[in-house]
Amino acid sequence: MNKKIIISQSIMWAAAILVVSIVEEKEFAVLMLVILATTSLITLRKGNE
Repeated sequence: MNKKIIISQSIMWAAAILVVSIVEEKEFAVLMLVILATTSLITLRKGNE
């Protein structure tokens, strides 16, 4: 796997963990998790092609 993809994946998941721990509103935290997970999966698929 490309180093850039691995670094971007690490940053996205770290951001997801931080969002969940900082944000008190559950709806916003879930929305951010969904957005970050979707972006992460799209990035992984593009990297595998």
